[in-house]
Amino acid sequence: MNLPLFPPDDLFKPPPLVKALQEAHPGRFATAKAARRYISLIWFPPSRAWRYQLNGKSGNTFVLNLLFELEYRVPFRCNANPAETGNQHPDFALFSVPHAQLWSNSVKQEDDLDAVLDFPGLSLATVRNPYTRLVSGFFYLCRSHELSDRRFLPERIRLNALTGMDWDKEANTPAGFERFLNYIRDISENFGPEDLDAHWLPQALHIRPDIYKPDLVGRTEDLPKFAKDLCKQLDRPQPKSLAGLRRNASKRIDHDAFLSDPALRRIIEEVYASDFELFDYPLI
Repeated sequence: MNLPLFPPDDLFKPPPLVKALQEAHPGRFATAKAARRYISLIWFPPSRAWRYQLNGKSGNTFVLNLLFELEYRVPFRCNANPAETGNQHPDFALFSVPHAQLWSNSVKQEDDLDAVLDFPGLSLATVRNPYTRLVSGFFYLCRSHELSDRRFLPERIRLNALTGMDWDKEANTPAGFERFLNYIRDISENFGPEDLDAHWLPQALHIRPDIYKPDLVGRTEDLPKFAKDLCKQLDRPQPKSLAGLRRNASKRIDHDAFLSDPALRRIIEEVYASDFELFDYPLI
């Protein structure tokens, strides 16, 4: 269907690094904003011993908690009031570490393209089964309605207008999930998948392994193994307990109830085909 939306604007002047990335990989990024988002989600410390490509709904909280403890030898113990931040994430403070000048990205540091393509440290990424990632993303979006989280308000408004989503009745339901997937498919077809929110952006577009070239890819389904492998490669002792690193773990969800419809699974398999292929997740 042709969506009655104004096309996404891309009016800002891209920084030199973003422009260089687009020129080095012509046609790979739909807009300068997409290229900037890509680089801005790659975080590293001043030592550049490691870098991590944040990938929505794929274990970021666990990994950032782990990296903080490995880097500073103490657990992360800071809080932020959701009522003041307007963000439902219980560990939102963790994502503010760059504001403390402890971590950064290449855009802020005004790096040249070589610093991105030939990074000296360990390149890290995590991935998640596309089926369960989409269900988790849907519940995360529904939670934003329950809490009146303004961060996802534009998405909820568009779903309301374009799919008839009744947030009061269809949040957290298979019927609402169907509307959510149809919305993702239509946005992808009309504007391209790069216009999707980062929490349901295809993981292949988050990581772009031919550009980022991760040395270690962890699976959200087995984060303890990722932690063990990471500590070994960085030659740093593993935290005594991993239990507290995943405080934002999704609540128990009956995934089968949301994935039982073959037509809905086909939408996921089509929009996220590159994720299944690149990261070796089997089709149901």
